[in-house]
Amino acid sequence: MKKKTFDHESLYEFIWNGADNDGIWSGNEKTLAAKFRVPEDQAYVVLGDLCDRNLIQRVGKGDYIITRWPERSEPGEDELRWWEFTATLRHR
Repeated sequence: MKKKTFDHESLYEFIWNGADNDGIWSGNEKTLAAKFRVPEDQAYVVLGDLCDRNLIQRVGKGDYIITRWPERSEPGEDELRWWEFTATLRHR
């Protein structure tokens, strides 16, 4: 079975797509390790990197919130998508 790509951008996309309407993702390094088939410590490091870059913040023991979550009640063409937030990740 092919291993899924595990990088900051793939992780952020997974979190973004799995977030609820308020931008809260219920998961942790164990969730990511299972999904991407990587060691938990590697998933923990990447989660920490996304927190350090202020893309997500940890809230509680198993939840993260996306820091720049768009208001879904008024979708518009000028709203940023997940990949626009991660553009700087590719340059590190």
